[in-house]
Amino acid sequence: MSNINCPEDFLYEGLVTHSRTQPFNHSFKYKITYFWFDISKRTKKITFKINKFSLFSFLHKDHGPVEKKTIDLFEYFHKKLVKNKIFNISQIKILCLPRILGYVFNPISILVCYDNKLIAKAIVFEVSNTFNQRHSYLCKIKKTNVFSLKKNFYVSPFFKVEGSYKIKFSIDRDFVNLFILYKIKNQKVFEASFKGKSKKMNELNLTKLFFKNFFQNIKATGGIYLEALKLLFKGATYTKIPKKPKHFITKS
Repeated sequence: MSNINCPEDFLYEGLVTHSRTQPFNHSFKYKITYFWFDISKRTKKITFKINKFSLFSFLHKDHGPVEKKTIDLFEYFHKKLVKNKIFNISQIKILCLPRILGYVFNPISILVCYDNKLIAKAIVFEVSNTFNQRHSYLCKIKKTNVFSLKKNFYVSPFFKVEGSYKIKFSIDRDFVNLFILYKIKNQKVFEASFKGKSKKMNELNLTKLFFKNFFQNIKATGGIYLEALKLLFKGATYTKIPKKPKHFITKS
């Protein structure tokens, strides 16, 4: 059975790793803290707000189609789930980076959709690039927490829109594990992971996190551009941005 069940809200502090194997080896890693919470639940916390400014905040408009400036994220995805014959969804939880003092960039966000019995029925992998584009991959959750996806979105300027992903994801009260394997013509070219350990999402831990690591979002974004420069110096080939997918959601 899939291990994607965590009803409480948590912080997950851990390590992101990236490793490229084609056409040459290149890797890096950095520490970061992801948030896990119900996208519709109103929070009484002072340091973390939904659709309001605070030290940490989550805005619905930061997710879903870029062109939608105002959006109820639960209603949007609920309609898409029903359209894909996934019914009785009562809760959607998200693993993502929050805004910190108003700034965020999420390379990947993971939305898990639970039914009335709090059983995970579907998962959405929402991917963003640095060109103000987003795309989502929708997968039904069956007996496994491994998902196979055909790549349909331009992420890195050094990879064309081709090949496939294999994503393994699990989350519980103690740990979160995300592993992404990217293959082209059945050959591994890239892999990434995030392994995090949980902390309670309370005011004390949020305040500690802010003063300890309030530059984390800026550092993560800056790191993307820095690593891109390193790849260019190594001789990586830059590919032009293709037309974005016709539909925001690709169903697996």
